[in-house]
Amino acid sequence: MTQFKFPQNLADHLENEIYNKLIASVQTDVDKYNSMWAKREQAGKTYDTHKVYKSMYNKVVEEKVYYYQLSKGLLSITFFQEDSYGQMANDYYRPWHCKVNLEACFKSARQQRDHSVALCEQRVNSHLAITDEVKINTLKLGKGNLIEGFVSGVTATNENYKIYLQMMWNYRYGENSANGYMTQYVQYRSDRRGARQEGKSVQQAITDAERQAKRDAKQAIVDQKNLAKWEKFQKLPVQMEKWIDKEIKTLAAIISDKGLADIQKQADRMGYEFDREWKIKSISKDIETHNALRNDLRHWQNDETGLKSLFDKGIDTRNKLKEMYGV
Repeated sequence: MTQFKFPQNLADHLENEIYNKLIASVQTDVDKYNSMWAKREQAGKTYDTHKVYKSMYNKVVEEKVYYYQLSKGLLSITFFQEDSYGQMANDYYRPWHCKVNLEACFKSARQQRDHSVALCEQRVNSHLAITDEVKINTLKLGKGNLIEGFVSGVTATNENYKIYLQMMWNYRYGENSANGYMTQYVQYRSDRRGARQEGKSVQQAITDAERQAKRDAKQAIVDQKNLAKWEKFQKLPVQMEKWIDKEIKTLAAIISDKGLADIQKQADRMGYEFDREWKIKSISKDIETHNALRNDLRHWQNDETGLKSLFDKGIDTRNKLKEMYGV
């Protein structure tokens, strides 16, 4: 299957343009804030204020500006320091000066470029059949914010096709942008001419493969958890045999001569009638149930296949195994 790949030189052009425009946009804020903060310091103030509407009080109040979130964006801010429990820390109410965070701008430009490139590749690949072969790619920069050209090749039956594409972009600034400064948005025009597209498109095949990869990844996590659960469950026959031995001894002690005598004494003391025969019958039945589980536990210690069959049926925890036997 031949996939259309966006030309690297055009991707680099997009990234450089976004990066330079983004830096220029952020620099405007840098100049504004540095001037504002310098005037604040000259006035002898240690914080800025702004007016905020408080719905609880139904009035506008003046509050100190907290600059912590601003420092997490595309600005690199240096704050004055304050003593915080014996250690010096940033005073987020009192920024000193700032500059453009070049690393954050580069990361944002790269992400925006990748987004635009991915949309373009999806557009062209939606016109390509999985049996098509790409021969020529004439995409190039046009006038203004434009990339145009065509992608051509042959079908499985050696028929020619051409996919014409125009990629246009513009920028949103300030509050209209995704990052508060500048983001690129793109639009496309495309159509396929010549031989018809037959069968599944390349883009659909890519989408199907991505979905399958996600399903496989989820299944791998499930399988890993089940494997860990099975490894833990394998130890249960030995662990539970020790526990059930104690349980059987405890039950046997209840219907021993001493145990029954102690129950009779308690009944006499508290004034109720003790049914000795019922007690022996009831506890004996419990012992029989516990013995059945113990015998199976001993068997499973040498029969991993039988234990795994039980595990695969959903009896995969200690409590479920106890519930199965009623103990």
